[in-house]
Amino acid sequence: MSILATVPARQIVSVSQDVRAPRREVYAAFLDPLRLAAWYGPEGWIVPVHTISLDARPGGILRLAMVHHENPGQAVPLYSTFVSVVPEQLLEHRESLPGPDGQASDAQVLHRIEFLEREVDGAPGTRVVLSQGPLPPEVHPGVAAAWRSSLRRLAHTVQAETARPRG
Repeated sequence: MSILATVPARQIVSVSQDVRAPRREVYAAFLDPLRLAAWYGPEGWIVPVHTISLDARPGGILRLAMVHHENPGQAVPLYSTFVSVVPEQLLEHRESLPGPDGQASDAQVLHRIEFLEREVDGAPGTRVVLSQGPLPPEVHPGVAAAWRSSLRRLAHTVQAETARPRG
């Protein structure tokens, strides 16, 4: 059952991105701290690799800080706990939103990330479907735009990595 099964549909934001790369490569970009730092966050934000702690198993954690590129004093921490991990298919985690002090609060948002095999531009590819909620409908456009930006960065990064010869 999906982590979002009990969340009303009107409180869920979903976005998708096709990536011209095998599913294993796209999935790995979510779990390798160096690769995650290369794409995570919307345009204008960076994730310093030293802020990432990642243990991808049920009960494991994902911690990072997104830092605004032009204003490094502006940072957004992420405090998540993995709920479901199905290699190369699914990641689900529960994010505790930061409170006024920047520490994790009791307010939570759920994330479901699916990795679906599909042909993209005539090559093996992956559709990433990211769903998040519960969120009030008035924030959906901004959240969707931020995720679309981040997932475009993911696609660009993974496609560039897989195009390079390995040796």
